[in-house]
Amino acid sequence: MLDYIRGKLVSYDQDSLVIESGGIGYMISPSLSIFNQLPEAGEQVKVYLHLEVKEDDLSLYGFSSPQERELFRIVLSVSRIGPKTALTILSSLDKGQFRRAIMGEELATLTSVKGIGKKTARRLVVELKDKVSKLEFGAAQEVGGATEEVSLAIQALTSDSMGFNIQAAREAVSRVRSDQDGDLGVEELVQLALKELS
Repeated sequence: MLDYIRGKLVSYDQDSLVIESGGIGYMISPSLSIFNQLPEAGEQVKVYLHLEVKEDDLSLYGFSSPQERELFRIVLSVSRIGPKTALTILSSLDKGQFRRAIMGEELATLTSVKGIGKKTARRLVVELKDKVSKLEFGAAQEVGGATEEVSLAIQALTSDSMGFNIQAAREAVSRVRSDQDGDLGVEELVQLALKELS
């Protein structure tokens, strides 16, 4: 029904973003990788959508690419996994980590995701092993101009243990990347971004 939305970015925080298109403001629950491609508020942005329909609610979920949305829908196909849990999984593990965890039956990796217990982890492995085996993920694909390392660095900075807000983390990582020559690993990005944030 809905494939993507292109419009003006009105506002965003860690849990939602608002995009105005055709005079209507759409509130979207975003994946973490979207924050790597967001422009400044007031500028145009394109987000791929998934519409979740319930009896008393319509919810929009946003992704940086059709491939990320496809993986979200695959996770969502697991029994008793809702969209918020699927989004949490994709925001906690990158595509490669998730695939390895499912294929290698790494329950410890899956249970490291907030809200995922051993029973749910086993269910993910059993129900997704065949589906995930058919997917191929690159190691450090560009996501809206930023690598997967950037996404993981922002994820670390906004984790409960560090607690920075998404906008501050994104801006710090962006400054680090512009100041450095060549590609940096996740740990280097986090360490240099922490200096920026302090």
